[in-house]
Amino acid sequence: MKFDLVIAGVGGQGNILASQVIAKCAMDAGYNVVNTETKGAAQRGGSVLSHVRIADSEIYSPLVPQGQADILLGFEPLEALRYINMLSKQGTYIINTAPVPTILANLKVDEYPSQEQMIAAIKDKGVSGYFLNATQAAKDIGNVLLTNVIMLGAFTRISKLLPPDAILQMLLSMVKEKFHADDKKAFECGQRLIQV
Repeated sequence: MKFDLVIAGVGGQGNILASQVIAKCAMDAGYNVVNTETKGAAQRGGSVLSHVRIADSEIYSPLVPQGQADILLGFEPLEALRYINMLSKQGTYIINTAPVPTILANLKVDEYPSQEQMIAAIKDKGVSGYFLNATQAAKDIGNVLLTNVIMLGAFTRISKLLPPDAILQMLLSMVKEKFHADDKKAFECGQRLIQV
């Protein structure tokens, strides 16, 4: 058994926490796991790509090879588009449609593509998946910082590798108790957003 996951986003979106939750949960389940990140120059607002490799045999590289990811979680649409080629042709994506424009785009040095352009470019790649506005769903719960938890909940709807309850319990063990009620709400919201 081999499972490769990539999470593409920008600094500050919580994709490192999400990748660590899945990695630790897989280790608890007895799998071999490698989890690493490649980060852009800026910690907040810079590109962050998390790699989670899970197997029941030896894992020889921490980085998911191009075209081999089983699942791509795109916390930000332009970052998802940038890394969509990481996904295998049989893989599945879940992409948050809410943009986080770069500093250069905000300064009008760079042009940030429209949501329609990004979605069309992703669909042109011939891979299947789901688009959802996890950021808006998090705002509706009351905290935009729950976006990563919504994406984790959505992940459990398309991956049968780990039980959803185990992932939720691992998340709760890694965050302060005062956040637990909202985290549970966000996780369940993410599950509802994916109709499989």
